[in-house]
Amino acid sequence: MEVIIGLIIVIIICKILGVSNFVLILGVLGLIELIIIAMTLFFIYYTLHLFFTQKREASFTKIDLPKKGKFKVAYYIIDGEEYPCIFPKESGIGSKVYKTDKIYKVRFSRSLKKVYDKWAVITCAVGLMFSIAAAIITLGIIKQLGLFL
Repeated sequence: MEVIIGLIIVIIICKILGVSNFVLILGVLGLIELIIIAMTLFFIYYTLHLFFTQKREASFTKIDLPKKGKFKVAYYIIDGEEYPCIFPKESGIGSKVYKTDKIYKVRFSRSLKKVYDKWAVITCAVGLMFSIAAAIITLGIIKQLGLFL
């Protein structure tokens, strides 16, 4: 909410200083493009990191909040130690997807001490595809406007 109020204040100050609507729209498009590029870099990082993980068998234990987190994640036991999943659990389908009496094939990251379950792998793949597509499309729109490249 504070970000929206801050943006409104910046827009009002720009209008008082005489900045045209076209320049304001370009500024907003630029901010959106930066967010899309940051999202793309996020998914590129985690997808590349996925390639350096090890295949392991793990048993699901629980869904809980991590110590330094805001979203619930799935926890798995690998070699007697409990590790959280890298991404938050899927909302709405958690009870149907995660079963405690089943052994899962996961990817384990030693450096992050986290697990990529099949849902995290799907998140990486789909997120990477959509974020790259969004970056290409928005850069194309900006190029059509004749503002970049």
